[in-house]
Amino acid sequence: MERETARHVLALMFDYGGKLNDAMLKVRETSDPEEFAQYRRAFGNVLDSAFEQIINPILKEHPDLKPDNLETDKSE
Repeated sequence: MERETARHVLALMFDYGGKLNDAMLKVRETSDPEEFAQYRRAFGNVLDSAFEQIINPILKEHPDLKPDNLETDKSE
């Protein structure tokens, strides 16, 4: 992927991740613990998939685009 495209996609994906986190927090405010746990797992699955299929491949190709505060799996 072209570097500038990769940079743009990463910015959108991190924004997307933040919005998913906001949604999860909203669910937590209005749900019982069991319902929240179900949604938290679902949000986690979405984020895991985004990292596995989009973010990590981009960072593998363009490691200089990795934000300093991003924790990634050391086995990659």
